[in-house]
Amino acid sequence: MKKSFLLLAAMLFLAYIGYAQTVTPQPTNQQQPKGFEGVGQYVEKEELIIEVKSLIPPTGVFQDKSDTYQKSGEYKFSFSLEDIRKQSDILLNKWLKESK
Repeated sequence: MKKSFLLLAAMLFLAYIGYAQTVTPQPTNQQQPKGFEGVGQYVEKEELIIEVKSLIPPTGVFQDKSDTYQKSGEYKFSFSLEDIRKQSDILLNKWLKESK
């Protein structure tokens, strides 16, 4: 008995929700707030269309991982042992001064 009553109540509730979704609301006669009498409603004449598809990266193109890797020779780093020693001495002296 309880199960059939709960099932009937659930079906009536779902039917009511379905009916409420299809009924068009009746327009109400709302007055404009005080101070806004005679103000017209602005309606956009042209639609602004934003195409999101243009921002999506192409999925049909396969790019091999070796194409995305930049080879070390293309960086063109040129360090000599003397430059590294000079920079290390500068950093070491700064560190010694700050630690005192």
